[in-house]
Amino acid sequence: MHRPIPPLELAFLWLDRPQTPSNVGVVMLFEPPRGQDASRAVREILKAYRAARPVAPFDSVPVFPVLGLPHWGPAGRYRPALHVLHHRLPAAASLAQLWGLVAQLHEPQLDRSRPLFEAHFIEGLASGQFALYIKSHHATWDGRTALARIFASSSPAPGPVLPPFFALTLPGTARASAAAPGIASLYDLRRYVTALPELFARLAARGTGGRAGSHPSGGNMPFAGPHTRLNEPIEAGRALATFSLPLESMRGVAHAYGGTLNDVVVAVIDAGVQDYLAACNERPRQPLVAMCPISQRAADDLEATLKVATLFVRLGPPRASVGRRMAAIVASTAAAKREMLELSNEAAQDYGALAFALSFAAHALGLGAVTQPIVNLVISNVGSVPGKRYLGRSRLVGTYPISMIAEPPGLNVTTLSCDGHMDFGLLANRASVPDPDEIARYCGEAFERLQHGARRRKVRP
Repeated sequence: MHRPIPPLELAFLWLDRPQTPSNVGVVMLFEPPRGQDASRAVREILKAYRAARPVAPFDSVPVFPVLGLPHWGPAGRYRPALHVLHHRLPAAASLAQLWGLVAQLHEPQLDRSRPLFEAHFIEGLASGQFALYIKSHHATWDGRTALARIFASSSPAPGPVLPPFFALTLPGTARASAAAPGIASLYDLRRYVTALPELFARLAARGTGGRAGSHPSGGNMPFAGPHTRLNEPIEAGRALATFSLPLESMRGVAHAYGGTLNDVVVAVIDAGVQDYLAACNERPRQPLVAMCPISQRAADDLEATLKVATLFVRLGPPRASVGRRMAAIVASTAAAKREMLELSNEAAQDYGALAFALSFAAHALGLGAVTQPIVNLVISNVGSVPGKRYLGRSRLVGTYPISMIAEPPGLNVTTLSCDGHMDFGLLANRASVPDPDEIARYCGEAFERLQHGARRRKVRP
């Protein structure tokens, strides 16, 4: 059965090029059962994964007919060995060597003639742990559906290996109008086109400040950030770094500053990037601007399509103290969210699409040198999973999401929370940011300063 390809999925398929593959995924670290080595645990799970067969949307490939509209069509013969792979690191390998291998695996485009996913099992770490790196195309799922599928294939207690993410059919995942791809595609397109007048009216009101509830001095701020090394041309090479923070401490910081957990994430990343640029003798004179994707899904909505809008958040002043930086970000994110909530879901998606269309047009016309970049970096919080999780009898000890990089931002930071900690995955354009581990180190130091500031605020009379 054919399924239409909605506009947002088409956008990620269009962006999918050798320099900017639309690959997204996660690295999951596991502790084997007591008394069992990683090789035995990996063999058991690998066998189960290779025996499974894909279901929608992982049984499909994109089809672009000469006559007719793009749609997802059935894939050909499924060959498990091309999708479920096994790797051995050098003996007693470090985590840095693991991240280096994953960065290399994340670089190539997925073969569009086959289902758009891979599962890589990696062993050989000195710690005795093993890793599962999941790679898929962004047109296949967004953060919310990825989180649901991946963790539905794990369990809260040790037990048998459950069906993998690509072989699961979850409630609420069915696509509407799947039987009529042409009509459904036109309907999807019409919804977004008819939302454009709403978007233009709101933008005009904001520009003049003439409508109650508009935010002329805040809200979303695309094209308001400086040009930095994060906005250098994107090349095919990637560099990966990770770090983790305790969730309870992050919540305490958020409460002390009157913000949210996401505000703490943004403030930590902003401060870390600012310190990194300063160490490169490139401290910007303007606040950076971050693209922050937000889900448009209801709690029980796992439909197999993308439902994401975009916030363009102005970050803290370059030389601000950590307290001032956090306060500025709390205000900026609140204003951007208020503005987005005034729009319908379709108009909110149009906002991001229109902004990036203008950015691509400026680049194509050779205006990049005289226009400011649409954003400097991407920051995304995928969500959280409560409690401990197991893959078979192996315990999950780390979940580091890895997103994609597309012009112009050469740094994407994605977070995911599980079992009391938030794990950060930093993916960088290696040509301009070869050492994202330095950014990770600066982020850790920034969080320590935030904690110190939060404690001072608590004791203030």
